[in-house]
Amino acid sequence: MSRQRVRRFMLMAHLTLGLAVGALLALTALTGSLLVFYVDIDRMLTPELVVSAGQGESRGDPVPLDHVVQVLREAHPARSGGWRLELPHAPDHPIMARYMKPEETAGKSFAPLMVAVNPYSGEVLSSRFWGRTAMTWIYDLHYLLLAGDSGQLVMALGGVGSLLILATGVYLWWPAAGKWGRALQPRLRSGFVRQVFDIHVLAGVYGLVVLLPLIVTGIVMERPDWVKPVVERLSPVTAAPALSSAQSSAQGGTVVGADAALAAALARFPRAEPRWVEVPGQAGGAYHIRLFQAGEPGWRFPKTSVWVNSGDGTIMDFRDPTRWTFGDAFFGWQHPLHNGECFGLCCRILVAVAGLLPALMLATGIVRWRQKKRTRPARGG
Repeated sequence: MSRQRVRRFMLMAHLTLGLAVGALLALTALTGSLLVFYVDIDRMLTPELVVSAGQGESRGDPVPLDHVVQVLREAHPARSGGWRLELPHAPDHPIMARYMKPEETAGKSFAPLMVAVNPYSGEVLSSRFWGRTAMTWIYDLHYLLLAGDSGQLVMALGGVGSLLILATGVYLWWPAAGKWGRALQPRLRSGFVRQVFDIHVLAGVYGLVVLLPLIVTGIVMERPDWVKPVVERLSPVTAAPALSSAQSSAQGGTVVGADAALAAALARFPRAEPRWVEVPGQAGGAYHIRLFQAGEPGWRFPKTSVWVNSGDGTIMDFRDPTRWTFGDAFFGWQHPLHNGECFGLCCRILVAVAGLLPALMLATGIVRWRQKKRTRPARGG
């Protein structure tokens, strides 16, 4: 096949994929830009989630976690399962508790009850169901297209199509030898037609550095089952421990409290910071403590994990990112890369801004396509 035919094929593929998948990519990227600052925006939209100075520092030390668990169970006596506590990131943040499988949202794969608790008084500040708030609705739109497992598959296939859009675009743009400097120069030529083309190309070329890892990590998180067999051929992936209730609790329920379980986990990792405490249900089970160690890529969902026996307070198992295999590291970096938290605030801002580029490329691509479509009859004449 001649080079001219290859280029014509690539141009048609780029156009077809852009029109077919471009809108999905733009929607995903725009919602992703918002989700980079999901917690901050949610707090802006929900004033109850902000613990004021009068409620916070001036009231002294935080209440024990055992008291928080008691408050949650008294507020929701019919919910006998476990609670997952996200500890405050700052003095004005509440404890965010999640009841993972409420009856009210039993038909959904992920729709916990979210309860905000004042860490200084134990007062319940708000109770909301996942998917019924603005930011959690956007999250489900971004991750599942509001369509459950079917939407997850569509998103993964859309990610593959997006990679093909980028690949064909790079092929069409690729400059000849000696013309790289001019091709990479950020300039707009005179004339509307040329400016539309230049904006489209520059957005794709400069955005490629950020968009490529965002799309790849998005595909991996949507469908890890597609990627895991390949990764495991190169390196083992450490699985979570399989702990039976008989192993992880005393007969008749939980004996060791949440504070003691957290203390046991911190004794194993004394330099770590607590992030999550997963409290077993009233029937018993293991505590799952998630801690953050310096050097981990993700600070909100760190991978340092300790499982504590709720019957005698002993450590049953743990996972330490400093001992990661390549396979563990590959999957451990996916979410922090995807939302930009792995390299701090500047990286998060970069990811949020990059999320605007697909919409810009879609708009300029459509304008460019219509421009070419209008000129074809004239050329044929």
